Amino acid sequence: MTRVKALLVFLLVPVLLASQSPPQTPPIHVTTHLVQIGVIVRDNTGPVSGLIREDFALFDRGKPQTIGVFTAESSSSSASERTISQSLPLNTFSDLPQANGPGVRSVTIVLLDNLNTLAGNGHPGYESGPLWMEDLALANAKAHLIEFIGTLDPRDRVAIYGLTDTLHVLCDFTSERERLLVILKNYDTTSRTNRNLVEPGRSHTPVPGEFNPLVDAQNLQSMTIANERRAEDTMAALHAIASHVANIPGRKNLVWLTANLPFSPAALASVLDPAQIAAYPVDGRGLLARKPVETDDERGDQQAAYLFGNSMPAQTTEPIGVDTMQKLADETGGHAFVNTNDLTGAIRHAVEDSAVTYTLGFYIDSAALDGKFHELKVQVRRSGLSLRYPKGYFALRDQPASKDERRNNFLVAVKSPLESAAIPFEVRVDRLDRPASNSLGVSGSVDIHDVHFTEAGKLHVGALDVTVLEQDPTGKVLHESTNRINLRFTEEKYSVVLKSGITFRESVPPQNSATTLRVLVQDPATGSVGSVIVPLSAVK
Repeated sequence: MTRVKALLVFLLVPVLLASQSPPQTPPIHVTTHLVQIGVIVRDNTGPVSGLIREDFALFDRGKPQTIGVFTAESSSSSASERTISQSLPLNTFSDLPQANGPGVRSVTIVLLDNLNTLAGNGHPGYESGPLWMEDLALANAKAHLIEFIGTLDPRDRVAIYGLTDTLHVLCDFTSERERLLVILKNYDTTSRTNRNLVEPGRSHTPVPGEFNPLVDAQNLQSMTIANERRAEDTMAALHAIASHVANIPGRKNLVWLTANLPFSPAALASVLDPAQIAAYPVDGRGLLARKPVETDDERGDQQAAYLFGNSMPAQTTEPIGVDTMQKLADETGGHAFVNTNDLTGAIRHAVEDSAVTYTLGFYIDSAALDGKFHELKVQVRRSGLSLRYPKGYFALRDQPASKDERRNNFLVAVKSPLESAAIPFEVRVDRLDRPASNSLGVSGSVDIHDVHFTEAGKLHVGALDVTVLEQDPTGKVLHESTNRINLRFTEEKYSVVLKSGITFRESVPPQNSATTLRVLVQDPATGSVGSVIVPLSAVK
Protein backbone atom coordinates (compact mmCIF):
# COMPACT_ATOMS: atom_id res chain seq x y z
CA MET A 1 0.00 0.00 0.00
CA THR A 2 1.43 3.36 -1.01
CA ARG A 3 1.39 5.99 1.69
CA VAL A 4 1.80 9.77 1.56
CA LYS A 5 2.97 12.05 4.31
CA ALA A 6 2.79 15.78 4.61
CA LEU A 7 6.15 16.81 6.02
CA LEU A 8 5.65 19.93 8.06
CA VAL A 9 8.81 21.95 7.69
CA PHE A 10 9.48 24.14 10.70
CA LEU A 11 10.37 27.58 9.38
CA LEU A 12 10.05 29.20 12.78
CA VAL A 13 11.89 32.48 12.30
CA PRO A 14 11.38 35.51 14.55
CA VAL A 15 10.38 38.43 12.38
CA LEU A 16 13.21 40.50 13.81
CA LEU A 17 15.90 37.96 12.94
CA ALA A 18 17.46 36.97 9.65
CA SER A 19 17.84 33.31 10.61
CA GLN A 20 18.00 30.93 13.55
CA SER A 21 18.52 27.29 14.41
CA PRO A 22 15.49 25.06 13.76
CA PRO A 23 13.51 23.99 16.83
CA GLN A 24 14.14 20.49 18.11
CA THR A 25 10.62 19.14 17.73
CA PRO A 26 9.67 16.34 15.35
CA PRO A 27 7.46 16.94 12.32
CA ILE A 28 3.91 15.64 12.18
CA HIS A 29 3.40 12.95 9.55
CA VAL A 30 0.07 12.54 7.81
CA THR A 31 0.08 9.00 6.42
CA THR A 32 -2.95 9.20 4.21
CA HIS A 33 -3.94 10.12 0.67
CA LEU A 34 -6.86 12.17 1.94
CA VAL A 35 -6.58 15.92 2.46
CA GLN A 36 -9.42 17.35 4.58
CA ILE A 37 -10.10 20.99 5.39
CA GLY A 38 -12.71 22.65 7.56
CA VAL A 39 -14.56 25.57 5.97
CA ILE A 40 -16.54 28.28 7.77
CA VAL A 41 -19.14 30.09 5.64
CA ARG A 42 -20.75 33.35 6.79
CA ASP A 43 -22.92 36.10 5.46
CA ASN A 44 -23.79 39.51 7.03
CA THR A 45 -26.03 37.79 9.61
CA GLY A 46 -23.73 34.98 10.73
CA PRO A 47 -22.98 31.31 9.91
CA VAL A 48 -24.59 29.85 6.79
CA SER A 49 -26.10 26.37 6.96
CA GLY A 50 -27.81 24.20 4.37
CA LEU A 51 -25.04 24.14 1.77
CA ILE A 52 -24.40 20.90 -0.11
CA ARG A 53 -21.37 19.37 -1.83
CA GLU A 54 -22.35 20.81 -5.20
CA ASP A 55 -22.26 24.35 -3.78
CA PHE A 56 -18.48 24.15 -3.35
CA ALA A 57 -15.52 24.15 -5.72
CA LEU A 58 -12.07 23.12 -4.45
CA PHE A 59 -8.72 23.84 -6.12
CA ASP A 60 -5.23 22.52 -5.35
CA ARG A 61 -2.67 24.97 -6.83
CA GLY A 62 -5.30 26.17 -9.26
CA LYS A 63 -6.37 22.71 -10.42
CA PRO A 64 -9.99 21.71 -9.67
CA GLN A 65 -10.33 18.70 -7.37
CA THR A 66 -13.17 16.24 -6.95
CA ILE A 67 -14.65 16.60 -3.47
CA GLY A 68 -14.62 12.97 -2.38
CA VAL A 69 -15.52 13.67 1.26
CA PHE A 70 -18.18 16.13 2.38
CA THR A 71 -19.75 16.64 5.79
CA ALA A 72 -21.78 19.47 7.28
CA GLU A 73 -21.90 19.91 11.06
CA SER A 74 -24.35 22.28 12.70
CA SER A 75 -24.90 22.97 16.39
CA SER A 76 -28.61 23.36 15.69
CA SER A 77 -28.93 19.77 14.52
CA SER A 78 -28.59 17.00 17.08
CA ALA A 79 -27.93 14.51 14.30
CA SER A 80 -24.64 16.17 13.52
CA GLU A 81 -23.37 16.73 17.05
CA ARG A 82 -20.04 15.08 17.77
CA THR A 83 -18.95 12.76 20.52
CA ILE A 84 -15.29 12.97 21.46
CA SER A 85 -15.38 9.80 23.50
CA GLN A 86 -17.69 7.80 25.73
CA SER A 87 -16.91 6.99 29.36
CA LEU A 88 -14.32 4.24 29.70
CA PRO A 89 -14.63 1.16 31.93
CA LEU A 90 -12.89 0.98 35.30
CA ASN A 91 -9.08 0.98 35.07
CA THR A 92 -9.22 1.63 31.31
CA PHE A 93 -7.45 4.60 29.74
CA SER A 94 -7.23 6.00 26.20
CA ASP A 95 -4.96 8.42 24.36
CA LEU A 96 -8.00 10.02 22.74
CA PRO A 97 -9.03 13.16 24.69
CA GLN A 98 -11.96 12.37 26.94
CA ALA A 99 -15.24 14.28 27.17
CA ASN A 100 -18.22 12.44 28.63
CA GLY A 101 -21.64 12.96 27.15
CA PRO A 102 -22.92 12.57 23.59
CA GLY A 103 -23.89 16.13 22.68
CA VAL A 104 -20.69 17.97 21.67
CA ARG A 105 -21.25 21.21 19.77
CA SER A 106 -17.68 22.54 19.64
CA VAL A 107 -14.19 21.48 20.70
CA THR A 108 -11.98 24.33 21.94
CA ILE A 109 -8.44 24.45 23.29
CA VAL A 110 -7.64 27.52 25.40
CA LEU A 111 -3.95 28.33 25.77
CA LEU A 112 -2.96 30.77 28.55
CA ASP A 113 0.39 32.05 27.32
CA ASN A 114 2.73 33.19 30.11
CA LEU A 115 5.71 32.75 27.79
CA ASN A 116 4.75 35.22 25.07
CA THR A 117 3.10 37.92 27.17
CA LEU A 118 5.88 40.23 28.28
CA ALA A 119 6.59 41.77 31.67
CA GLY A 120 8.29 45.09 32.28
CA ASN A 121 7.21 48.18 30.39
CA GLY A 122 9.71 50.28 32.29
CA HIS A 123 13.20 50.88 30.98
CA PRO A 124 16.44 50.64 32.96
CA GLY A 125 19.10 53.31 32.92
CA TYR A 126 19.75 54.77 29.50
CA GLU A 127 17.47 52.47 27.49
CA SER A 128 14.66 54.09 25.50
CA GLY A 129 11.29 52.83 26.69
CA PRO A 130 8.86 50.82 24.54
CA LEU A 131 6.18 52.60 22.55
CA TRP A 132 3.49 50.06 23.45
CA MET A 133 2.05 49.08 26.82
CA GLU A 134 1.97 45.32 27.50
CA ASP A 135 2.05 44.68 31.26
CA LEU A 136 -0.72 42.51 32.74
CA ALA A 137 -1.89 41.31 29.29
CA LEU A 138 -2.48 37.73 30.44
CA ALA A 139 -4.19 38.80 33.68
CA ASN A 140 -6.52 40.92 31.56
CA ALA A 141 -7.25 38.02 29.20
CA LYS A 142 -7.82 35.61 32.10
CA ALA A 143 -10.44 37.91 33.64
CA HIS A 144 -12.38 37.90 30.36
CA LEU A 145 -12.00 34.14 30.01
CA ILE A 146 -13.51 33.67 33.47
CA GLU A 147 -16.41 35.87 32.44
CA PHE A 148 -16.99 33.72 29.34
CA ILE A 149 -16.68 30.37 31.15
CA GLY A 150 -19.44 31.50 33.50
CA THR A 151 -21.81 31.33 30.51
CA LEU A 152 -20.34 28.22 28.83
CA ASP A 153 -22.85 26.15 26.85
CA PRO A 154 -23.01 22.55 28.20
CA ARG A 155 -22.54 21.29 24.63
CA ASP A 156 -19.15 22.99 24.30
CA ARG A 157 -16.02 21.10 25.34
CA VAL A 158 -13.11 23.22 26.57
CA ALA A 159 -9.58 22.18 27.50
CA ILE A 160 -7.29 24.68 29.23
CA TYR A 161 -3.50 24.58 29.05
CA GLY A 162 -0.84 26.94 30.35
CA LEU A 163 2.42 27.73 28.58
CA THR A 164 5.26 28.82 30.85
CA ASP A 165 8.68 27.32 30.20
CA THR A 166 6.81 24.15 29.23
CA LEU A 167 3.21 23.21 28.50
CA HIS A 168 0.99 22.44 31.51
CA VAL A 169 -2.34 20.63 31.44
CA LEU A 170 -4.74 22.59 33.62
CA CYS A 171 -7.85 20.73 32.55
CA ASP A 172 -8.55 18.38 29.66
CA PHE A 173 -11.82 18.56 27.71
CA THR A 174 -14.87 19.21 29.86
CA SER A 175 -18.00 21.34 29.99
CA GLU A 176 -18.05 21.59 33.81
CA ARG A 177 -18.16 25.34 34.50
CA GLU A 178 -17.35 25.17 38.19
CA ARG A 179 -14.32 22.98 37.64
CA LEU A 180 -12.98 25.31 34.94
CA LEU A 181 -13.64 28.41 37.04
CA VAL A 182 -11.77 27.05 40.07
CA ILE A 183 -8.75 26.22 37.91
CA LEU A 184 -8.75 29.62 36.22
CA LYS A 185 -9.16 31.66 39.40
CA ASN A 186 -6.09 29.95 40.88
CA TYR A 187 -3.95 30.31 37.76
CA ASP A 188 -0.84 32.48 38.11
CA THR A 189 -0.59 34.86 35.14
CA THR A 190 2.96 36.04 35.88
CA SER A 191 4.94 36.41 32.67
CA ARG A 192 8.04 34.26 32.14
CA THR A 193 9.57 36.65 29.60
CA ASN A 194 11.11 40.03 30.35
CA ARG A 195 10.50 42.79 27.82
CA ASN A 196 14.00 44.24 28.27
CA LEU A 197 15.53 40.98 27.07
CA VAL A 198 13.39 40.05 24.06
CA GLU A 199 12.34 43.55 22.93
CA PRO A 200 15.21 45.88 23.86
CA GLY A 201 15.20 49.61 23.29
CA ARG A 202 17.87 51.88 21.89
CA SER A 203 20.73 52.88 24.18
CA HIS A 204 21.50 56.58 24.68
CA THR A 205 24.21 56.79 27.35
CA PRO A 206 26.36 59.95 27.48
CA VAL A 207 29.44 57.91 26.47
CA PRO A 208 30.69 59.23 23.11
CA GLY A 209 31.78 57.26 20.07
CA GLU A 210 30.64 53.74 19.23
CA PHE A 211 29.69 52.71 22.77
CA ASN A 212 25.89 52.98 22.30
CA PRO A 213 25.82 51.04 18.99
CA LEU A 214 27.97 48.33 20.58
CA VAL A 215 25.54 48.04 23.51
CA ASP A 216 22.64 47.84 21.05
CA ALA A 217 24.41 45.09 19.11
CA GLN A 218 25.02 43.16 22.32
CA ASN A 219 21.37 43.50 23.33
CA LEU A 220 20.21 42.29 19.91
CA GLN A 221 22.46 39.24 20.21
CA SER A 222 21.00 38.38 23.63
CA MET A 223 17.52 38.95 22.19
CA THR A 224 18.22 36.49 19.37
CA ILE A 225 19.17 33.72 21.79
CA ALA A 226 16.18 34.36 24.05
CA ASN A 227 13.72 34.48 21.15
CA GLU A 228 15.13 31.28 19.66
CA ARG A 229 14.52 29.51 22.95
CA ARG A 230 11.06 31.04 23.22
CA ALA A 231 10.26 29.94 19.66
CA GLU A 232 11.34 26.36 20.35
CA ASP A 233 9.26 26.15 23.53
CA THR A 234 6.22 27.61 21.75
CA MET A 235 6.52 25.20 18.83
CA ALA A 236 6.95 22.22 21.17
CA ALA A 237 3.74 23.22 22.98
CA LEU A 238 1.78 23.48 19.73
CA HIS A 239 3.14 20.14 18.58
CA ALA A 240 2.01 18.48 21.82
CA ILE A 241 -1.47 20.01 21.51
CA ALA A 242 -1.79 18.99 17.84
CA SER A 243 -0.71 15.40 18.56
CA HIS A 244 -3.16 15.23 21.46
CA VAL A 245 -6.26 16.28 19.52
CA ALA A 246 -5.40 15.05 16.00
CA ASN A 247 -7.83 12.13 16.17
CA ILE A 248 -10.80 14.12 17.39
CA PRO A 249 -12.91 14.29 14.23
CA GLY A 250 -13.59 17.62 12.58
CA ARG A 251 -12.52 21.17 13.25
CA LYS A 252 -11.03 22.26 16.58
CA ASN A 253 -10.60 25.84 17.82
CA LEU A 254 -7.42 27.10 19.49
CA VAL A 255 -8.17 30.22 21.53
CA TRP A 256 -4.66 31.52 22.16
CA LEU A 257 -4.56 34.20 24.87
CA THR A 258 -1.23 35.80 24.10
CA ALA A 259 0.42 39.08 23.10
CA ASN A 260 3.93 39.10 21.66
CA LEU A 261 4.57 36.54 18.89
CA PRO A 262 7.68 37.39 16.83
CA PHE A 263 7.47 34.08 14.96
CA SER A 264 6.68 32.83 11.46
CA PRO A 265 2.91 32.35 11.13
CA ALA A 266 3.42 29.80 8.36
CA ALA A 267 5.54 27.63 10.66
CA LEU A 268 2.96 27.80 13.44
CA ALA A 269 0.18 26.97 10.98
CA SER A 270 2.14 23.99 9.65
CA VAL A 271 1.75 22.32 13.04
CA LEU A 272 -1.94 23.15 13.52
CA ASP A 273 -3.35 22.51 10.03
CA PRO A 274 -2.90 18.69 9.86
CA ALA A 275 -4.81 18.33 13.15
CA GLN A 276 -7.63 20.53 11.76
CA ILE A 277 -7.00 23.21 14.38
CA ALA A 278 -8.12 26.73 13.53
CA ALA A 279 -6.22 29.43 15.42
CA TYR A 280 -8.04 32.27 17.18
CA PRO A 281 -5.29 34.43 18.68
CA VAL A 282 -6.66 36.88 21.24
CA ASP A 283 -4.33 39.80 21.99
CA GLY A 284 -4.46 40.17 25.77
CA ARG A 285 -3.12 43.72 25.51
CA GLY A 286 -6.60 44.85 24.51
CA LEU A 287 -6.97 48.26 22.91
CA LEU A 288 -3.38 49.08 22.05
CA ALA A 289 -2.38 52.57 23.10
CA ARG A 290 1.00 54.18 22.71
CA LYS A 291 2.88 54.76 25.93
CA PRO A 292 2.80 58.46 26.90
CA VAL A 293 5.94 60.48 26.25
CA GLU A 294 7.79 60.83 29.55
CA THR A 295 11.01 62.77 28.82
CA ASP A 296 12.59 64.92 26.18
CA ASP A 297 14.93 62.03 25.33
CA GLU A 298 12.02 59.70 24.75
CA ARG A 299 10.21 62.34 22.72
CA GLY A 300 13.27 62.62 20.50
CA ASP A 301 13.45 58.81 20.14
CA GLN A 302 9.79 58.58 19.14
CA GLN A 303 10.11 61.43 16.65
CA ALA A 304 13.13 59.70 15.12
CA ALA A 305 11.11 56.46 14.88
CA TYR A 306 8.26 58.26 13.12
CA LEU A 307 10.53 60.09 10.68
CA PHE A 308 13.36 57.69 9.99
CA GLY A 309 12.40 54.30 11.40
CA ASN A 310 14.41 52.56 14.13
CA SER A 311 16.11 49.16 14.21
CA MET A 312 15.53 48.51 17.93
CA PRO A 313 12.43 46.43 18.66
CA ALA A 314 11.05 48.52 21.55
CA GLN A 315 10.63 51.47 19.19
CA THR A 316 8.72 49.64 16.44
CA THR A 317 5.88 51.74 15.04
CA GLU A 318 3.54 48.71 15.18
CA PRO A 319 3.07 46.39 18.18
CA ILE A 320 5.08 43.19 17.72
CA GLY A 321 2.91 40.10 17.31
CA VAL A 322 -0.20 41.59 15.69
CA ASP A 323 0.89 40.72 12.16
CA THR A 324 1.72 37.14 13.21
CA MET A 325 -1.68 36.72 14.87
CA GLN A 326 -3.57 37.93 11.81
CA LYS A 327 -1.58 35.81 9.35
CA LEU A 328 -1.75 32.72 11.57
CA ALA A 329 -5.54 33.03 11.78
CA ASP A 330 -5.73 33.46 8.02
CA GLU A 331 -3.46 30.45 7.38
CA THR A 332 -5.53 28.12 9.57
CA GLY A 333 -9.03 29.42 8.82
CA GLY A 334 -9.53 31.09 12.20
CA HIS A 335 -9.86 34.73 13.21
CA ALA A 336 -7.55 37.09 15.12
CA PHE A 337 -8.84 39.48 17.78
CA VAL A 338 -6.48 42.42 18.17
CA ASN A 339 -6.78 46.01 19.31
CA THR A 340 -10.06 45.41 21.15
CA ASN A 341 -11.13 45.56 24.79
CA ASP A 342 -14.07 43.20 24.23
CA LEU A 343 -12.02 40.08 24.94
CA THR A 344 -15.01 38.26 26.40
CA GLY A 345 -16.84 38.75 23.12
CA ALA A 346 -13.75 37.66 21.21
CA ILE A 347 -13.50 34.39 23.16
CA ARG A 348 -17.23 33.77 22.74
CA HIS A 349 -16.95 34.40 19.00
CA ALA A 350 -14.03 31.98 18.69
CA VAL A 351 -15.84 29.17 20.52
CA GLU A 352 -19.09 29.67 18.64
CA ASP A 353 -17.49 30.24 15.24
CA SER A 354 -17.75 26.54 14.38
CA ALA A 355 -21.52 26.52 14.87
CA VAL A 356 -21.69 25.50 11.20
CA THR A 357 -18.65 23.74 9.74
CA TYR A 358 -18.24 22.12 6.35
CA THR A 359 -15.51 19.52 5.84
CA LEU A 360 -14.23 19.07 2.28
CA GLY A 361 -11.84 16.29 1.37
CA PHE A 362 -10.05 15.13 -1.74
CA TYR A 363 -7.54 12.39 -2.51
CA ILE A 364 -4.00 13.31 -3.49
CA ASP A 365 -2.89 12.22 -6.94
CA SER A 366 0.62 10.70 -6.99
CA ALA A 367 1.73 13.32 -9.53
CA ALA A 368 1.07 16.02 -6.91
CA LEU A 369 3.78 14.73 -4.57
CA ASP A 370 6.44 17.27 -5.47
CA GLY A 371 7.56 18.25 -1.96
CA LYS A 372 6.21 21.78 -2.29
CA PHE A 373 3.59 23.81 -0.50
CA HIS A 374 0.19 23.29 -2.11
CA GLU A 375 -2.03 26.34 -2.00
CA LEU A 376 -5.72 25.56 -1.60
CA LYS A 377 -8.64 27.64 -2.77
CA VAL A 378 -12.31 27.08 -1.98
CA GLN A 379 -15.16 28.80 -3.75
CA VAL A 380 -18.88 28.68 -3.10
CA ARG A 381 -21.47 29.05 -5.84
CA ARG A 382 -23.56 31.62 -4.02
CA SER A 383 -22.97 35.33 -3.88
CA GLY A 384 -22.55 37.44 -0.75
CA LEU A 385 -20.75 34.78 1.31
CA SER A 386 -17.33 34.89 2.97
CA LEU A 387 -15.20 31.77 3.54
CA ARG A 388 -12.43 30.91 5.99
CA TYR A 389 -10.30 27.79 5.69
CA PRO A 390 -6.64 26.62 5.91
CA LYS A 391 -4.65 27.96 3.00
CA GLY A 392 -2.64 24.89 2.06
CA TYR A 393 -0.43 21.92 3.01
CA PHE A 394 3.01 20.38 2.42
CA ALA A 395 3.21 16.93 0.79
CA LEU A 396 6.32 14.77 0.31
CA ARG A 397 6.78 11.17 -0.67
CA ASP A 398 6.88 8.96 2.38
CA GLN A 399 10.39 8.21 3.58
CA PRO A 400 11.16 5.76 6.38
CA ALA A 401 11.76 7.49 9.68
CA SER A 402 15.43 7.66 10.62
CA LYS A 403 16.73 6.22 13.87
CA ASP A 404 17.26 9.76 15.20
CA GLU A 405 13.74 10.82 14.23
CA ARG A 406 12.19 7.78 15.90
CA ARG A 407 14.16 8.45 19.07
CA ASN A 408 13.36 12.16 19.05
CA ASN A 409 9.64 11.48 18.62
CA PHE A 410 9.78 8.96 21.45
CA LEU A 411 11.55 11.36 23.84
CA VAL A 412 9.11 14.17 23.02
CA ALA A 413 6.20 11.85 23.87
CA VAL A 414 7.86 10.79 27.12
CA LYS A 415 8.38 14.39 28.23
CA SER A 416 5.06 15.77 27.00
CA PRO A 417 2.42 16.55 29.65
CA LEU A 418 -0.21 15.59 27.05
CA GLU A 419 -1.06 12.20 25.66
CA SER A 420 -0.48 11.73 21.93
CA ALA A 421 -3.24 10.24 19.78
CA ALA A 422 -1.12 9.83 16.65
CA ILE A 423 -1.74 6.09 17.07
CA PRO A 424 -5.03 5.62 18.95
CA PHE A 425 -5.14 2.88 21.55
CA GLU A 426 -6.75 1.91 24.85
CA VAL A 427 -5.01 0.28 27.79
CA ARG A 428 -6.30 -1.45 30.89
CA VAL A 429 -4.19 -1.53 34.06
CA ASP A 430 -4.92 -3.95 36.91
CA ARG A 431 -3.18 -4.60 40.22
CA LEU A 432 -2.02 -8.22 40.47
CA ASP A 433 -0.31 -10.43 43.04
CA ARG A 434 1.74 -12.26 40.43
CA PRO A 435 4.51 -12.66 39.47
CA ALA A 436 5.18 -10.38 42.49
CA SER A 437 2.92 -8.69 45.01
CA ASN A 438 1.35 -5.45 43.74
CA SER A 439 2.47 -6.03 40.14
CA LEU A 440 0.65 -4.21 37.35
CA GLY A 441 -1.06 -6.08 34.54
CA VAL A 442 -1.10 -3.96 31.38
CA SER A 443 -3.26 -4.99 28.43
CA GLY A 444 -4.10 -2.88 25.42
CA SER A 445 -5.78 -2.66 22.03
CA VAL A 446 -4.25 -0.60 19.20
CA ASP A 447 -6.15 0.89 16.28
CA ILE A 448 -3.92 0.15 13.25
CA HIS A 449 -5.56 2.51 10.76
CA ASP A 450 -2.63 4.94 11.17
CA VAL A 451 0.07 2.24 11.17
CA HIS A 452 2.27 1.98 8.07
CA PHE A 453 2.14 -1.35 6.22
CA THR A 454 4.08 -2.50 3.15
CA GLU A 455 3.13 -5.30 0.79
CA ALA A 456 5.31 -8.41 0.74
CA GLY A 457 3.80 -10.79 -1.75
CA LYS A 458 0.26 -11.37 -0.54
CA LEU A 459 0.99 -10.14 2.99
CA HIS A 460 0.61 -6.76 4.71
CA VAL A 461 3.76 -6.29 6.80
CA GLY A 462 4.34 -3.78 9.61
CA ALA A 463 5.48 -3.49 13.23
CA LEU A 464 4.71 -1.78 16.53
CA ASP A 465 6.99 -1.08 19.48
CA VAL A 466 5.16 -1.10 22.83
CA THR A 467 7.01 0.60 25.71
CA VAL A 468 5.87 0.73 29.34
CA LEU A 469 7.51 3.24 31.70
CA GLU A 470 7.15 3.70 35.43
CA GLN A 471 7.96 7.23 36.63
CA ASP A 472 8.30 8.95 39.98
CA PRO A 473 6.73 12.39 40.75
CA THR A 474 9.71 14.19 39.14
CA GLY A 475 9.33 12.27 35.87
CA LYS A 476 12.38 10.10 36.48
CA VAL A 477 12.06 6.72 34.75
CA LEU A 478 12.23 3.91 37.31
CA HIS A 479 11.53 1.01 34.96
CA GLU A 480 11.33 0.69 31.18
CA SER A 481 10.47 -2.25 28.97
CA THR A 482 9.98 -2.35 25.19
CA ASN A 483 8.57 -5.19 23.09
CA ARG A 484 8.19 -5.27 19.33
CA ILE A 485 5.04 -6.73 17.79
CA ASN A 486 5.70 -7.91 14.23
CA LEU A 487 2.60 -7.70 12.06
CA ARG A 488 2.10 -10.01 9.04
CA PHE A 489 -1.44 -10.33 7.75
CA THR A 490 -3.14 -11.83 4.77
CA GLU A 491 -5.66 -9.56 3.03
CA GLU A 492 -8.50 -11.30 4.86
CA LYS A 493 -6.83 -11.05 8.28
CA TYR A 494 -5.83 -7.43 7.62
CA SER A 495 -9.48 -6.53 7.01
CA VAL A 496 -10.39 -8.15 10.33
CA VAL A 497 -7.72 -6.42 12.45
CA LEU A 498 -8.58 -3.04 10.92
CA LYS A 499 -11.88 -3.41 12.77
CA SER A 500 -10.73 -5.24 15.90
CA GLY A 501 -7.28 -3.72 16.51
CA ILE A 502 -4.09 -5.39 17.76
CA THR A 503 -3.88 -6.52 21.38
CA PHE A 504 -0.89 -6.70 23.71
CA ARG A 505 -0.34 -7.75 27.32
CA GLU A 506 2.50 -7.21 29.78
CA SER A 507 3.26 -7.62 33.49
CA VAL A 508 5.06 -4.68 35.12
CA PRO A 509 7.09 -5.17 38.33
CA PRO A 510 6.23 -2.81 41.21
CA GLN A 511 8.43 0.22 41.92
CA ASN A 512 8.00 1.71 45.39
CA SER A 513 8.15 5.39 44.40
CA ALA A 514 6.31 5.08 41.08
CA THR A 515 3.34 7.42 40.71
CA THR A 516 2.77 7.31 36.94
CA LEU A 517 2.60 4.59 34.33
CA ARG A 518 3.21 5.76 30.77
CA VAL A 519 2.44 3.42 27.85
CA LEU A 520 3.76 4.31 24.40
CA VAL A 521 3.04 2.65 21.06
CA GLN A 522 5.40 3.61 18.21
CA ASP A 523 5.32 2.77 14.52
CA PRO A 524 9.02 2.27 13.65
CA ALA A 525 8.29 2.91 9.96
CA THR A 526 7.02 6.47 10.43
CA GLY A 527 8.19 7.30 13.96
CA SER A 528 4.61 8.18 15.00
CA VAL A 529 3.86 7.67 18.70
CA GLY A 530 0.66 7.17 20.64
CA SER A 531 0.93 7.58 24.41
CA VAL A 532 -1.31 7.05 27.42
CA ILE A 533 -0.50 8.54 30.84
CA VAL A 534 -1.95 6.57 33.76
CA PRO A 535 -1.81 8.07 37.28
CA LEU A 536 -1.36 5.01 39.49
CA SER A 537 -3.66 6.60 42.05
CA ALA A 538 -6.46 6.13 39.48
CA VAL A 539 -5.91 2.35 39.28
CA LYS A 540 -8.33 0.66 41.67
